[in-house]
Amino acid sequence: MVKIGDRARCPQCHEVGRVVWVSQDGKRAGIQCPGRHSQISRGHSKFGSNARPQTKPEKNMVFLMETEIATPASTPR
Repeated sequence: MVKIGDRARCPQCHEVGRVVWVSQDGKRAGIQCPGRHSQISRGHSKFGSNARPQTKPEKNMVFLMETEIATPASTPR
């Protein structure tokens, strides 16, 4: 069971983040990552990268994930 303030790995970049939210039933948690992430993960385009607008990478994004999947920061990747 994760608690607010625990350290956990980011689901995208595996940097050490912090748990900032836990659902009432304890099944989901929000992990704030200090790394830079784009807001939208887009697939490859046959028209090239300039055909679609790109998002600016932001720091401190929060990712929602299942608490069973959340990896404590003390365990290796």
